[in-house]
Amino acid sequence: MLGNIEHTQMSGQELERYSKQILIKNIGGVGQKKLKSSKVLVIGLGGLGSPVVTHLSSSGIGEIGLVDNDKVDLSNLQRQFIHSVDTIGLNKTESAKIFIDRLNPNSIIYNYSTDAKTAEIIEIISQYDVVIDCTDNYKTRFKVADACQKYTKPYILGTVRAFEGQVTTILPSKSKIKNPKIRDLFDEENISNTGDDCSDIGVLSVTTTLVGTIMASECLKLILNMDEVLVGKLLMVDLLNLKFETIKYK
Repeated sequence: MLGNIEHTQMSGQELERYSKQILIKNIGGVGQKKLKSSKVLVIGLGGLGSPVVTHLSSSGIGEIGLVDNDKVDLSNLQRQFIHSVDTIGLNKTESAKIFIDRLNPNSIIYNYSTDAKTAEIIEIISQYDVVIDCTDNYKTRFKVADACQKYTKPYILGTVRAFEGQVTTILPSKSKIKNPKIRDLFDEENISNTGDDCSDIGVLSVTTTLVGTIMASECLKLILNMDEVLVGKLLMVDLLNLKFETIKYK
């Protein structure tokens, strides 16, 4: 169960900090306790990871795991706003923790400066309630999605390039319930060799920020047990032409 609140307590400071979202009728105090009692893993702390960790921490997610093995580079700063000129050269996990600690010290942060394609990531995934995939290649995405299926973890995927982005949420299949999987949407054999989505085409910060915000929203809705999530649906965003389209897959 996501957000088990049996032993979760809220301080007066926390109640004040989250007061505006507690007012939302389908969140309330119970929903805020669910957020605080949840553990979310964010894999990739770049353009997508930046808005994701910002919204998760500011919303009051209790524990956030950060996975990335890169260091902050000047070229990152155009879209990766959790990093800064002061953290150039630091591991992205360390830089992200500095940002989150300043934004909301109530969130407990776990850093994993490791490559998401290593075997270690599978064990890390098993410790979290929800996994948000902000990586930039399909080889890693398939590996992470398979691990989420193995450990029955909800998996949120986002991709971006230039003005375009995509988001979907994949729930693990349980007993007789057969939810769509990543291979129902993408052909692993044909797509795994396409390389990074934005390494050659480029990407805008407005695109990564919007798509990452939607990914964070999917996570919050899952934890709060809201029905309207992108399960079996792919949201496609085209900011150049101001188009939003949702297609179903299974």
